[in-house]
Amino acid sequence: MPILRRPSPLHSDAYQALCAVVSQARRDAGVTQRTLAARIGKSASHVCMIEAGQRRVDAFEFYLIAKALDLPPAALFATVVERLEAPQGA
Repeated sequence: MPILRRPSPLHSDAYQALCAVVSQARRDAGVTQRTLAARIGKSASHVCMIEAGQRRVDAFEFYLIAKALDLPPAALFATVVERLEAPQGA
């Protein structure tokens, strides 16, 4: 019997929206991936993988990213929610 695997949530459109919001927030703040990485205690490749949707972000890491960008975490998450709830094609 074949093993059924669930699709990876990393490749979902919803998760890609979160990654895009994080990436845009970083660019809007004028912060490089390397600088953001240093602020959250990770490598630049770690941040690159997050933005590319290749690495999962947990709630605490999301909090650290927001704070490192001088953003209220709730406001950054609200941007993710707005993107997720926007009509398709908008």
